[in-house]
Amino acid sequence: MDIRGYETGPIAAEAAFTSDFALPRDLPAARIVDLVETDRPAMDVRPGMRHKYLPLRFDPATAAPQVGGRYLFDTWPNVLAYDHFTTHELEFEPGVKFWDRPFFHGVVRHLWHVLGAHDFTPLATTHHVNRFERWTYRGPEAALRRAWPRIREAAAAAGLASAWLLFQPDQHQTALVTVRAKTPGTDPADTAARSISALELLPSLGRFLPDDLAKAFDRTSLILAQWLPRSRTLGGAASAHPWTPLYPAPSVVQPA
Repeated sequence: MDIRGYETGPIAAEAAFTSDFALPRDLPAARIVDLVETDRPAMDVRPGMRHKYLPLRFDPATAAPQVGGRYLFDTWPNVLAYDHFTTHELEFEPGVKFWDRPFFHGVVRHLWHVLGAHDFTPLATTHHVNRFERWTYRGPEAALRRAWPRIREAAAAAGLASAWLLFQPDQHQTALVTVRAKTPGTDPADTAARSISALELLPSLGRFLPDDLAKAFDRTSLILAQWLPRSRTLGGAASAHPWTPLYPAPSVVQPA
C-alpha cells in the first residue's frame, strides 16, 4: 500500500482527540468497515488532523463491538474545531448529529493536550494494536512533562511502534496511547489474539508517571482502520486496514 507523509521520530502534534463507544453486537465487521470508510471523507478533511486509529475489540460479556478513535491534531484550536464540528454540525442521517446516532452506545470522548508523541517505527507497516490508558490526575503538568523522556525511552526499549502522553487539566486527567506491531501466530485470528495479549500484558508505561494517579480506563484493541489525511493530500492511500483479510477491506469506493 502506498502510504506517504508519515515519518518516524518525534511527532509535531499539540492536541489529541479520543472517543470510545459500543456498537450493536449484531453489526457485522464488514458493515463496520464500510460505515467507517463512508464517514471518512467528511471527517478527515478537517483542519489539522494528522491521523486516526480506529480501535476494535469485543466486550467479553456481551460481544458488542467496542470502537472509537485515537486522533492527533497539529494545534489545540483545530481539535476544538473538530469537536465542535462533530458535535454540532455533522449529520450523516438528517436531523441526527454525529455523536447522537442511535447505534452509538455509551459514547465517551476527550480532548487532550499532547505532552509528547513519538513514532518509533513506520506507521504504514507496523502500527497494528493500540492500548489506551486513562487516569485521574490532579498534580502539575510539569511532573508529567518530566516523565515523558523516561516513557519515550522505555517505549523504544520495549519495541513499541508509537507512544503518546496526553493531559487534560480541566478534567484532571492524563492518558497514554501505546502502539505495537503484530505478534506472529498460527493463523490471522491467532495472530490478532496474541497481538492484543502481548500489548495488554506489557508492563504499563504509566509506571513512570507521578504516584498520585487513579486508573479510570484501560483498553487494548486491534487497529481496524487508519485514516491518513497526509497521505491522501500527497497522492497516496487515504486509509489503511491493517487486519485485512481477518477483517475485510471496505467494499465502498471513495472518489480519489
